[in-house]
Amino acid sequence: MIQATVEKGAMRRTILVAEDEILVRLDISDYFRSKGFSVLEVSNAEDAMRILKSGESISLVFTDIRMPGALDGLDLARYVKKHHPDIGILITSGHAMPGDLPVDLGPVIGKPYLPEAVLAKVRKLLPDS
Repeated sequence: MIQATVEKGAMRRTILVAEDEILVRLDISDYFRSKGFSVLEVSNAEDAMRILKSGESISLVFTDIRMPGALDGLDLARYVKKHHPDIGILITSGHAMPGDLPVDLGPVIGKPYLPEAVLAKVRKLLPDS
């Protein structure tokens, strides 16, 4: 896990990025940091849930669907929705079409994506950022 702390004004927003493809994870995480967010990075849903259970202040979870391990990104999104309803959820996938996914878990953005398109969705979910 890699953590960076960046403050934007008086309000710090932290995004938890759950993505197993390291180059994709590094790219979007660096982009979020360049826009003033704190970022926590994990490569699977189990590690993301450990962070969420730790009490770490998370504003949004950005998760891929397909990741290694017993749980996938949809399991993670369901966990967040049930146990942390105040945390925003943004789902990404290079395999599933947005219309094929449960709409109640959060918005979906397909891969490949432009970082600017992801940021626009993040800002809709976190209007104060």
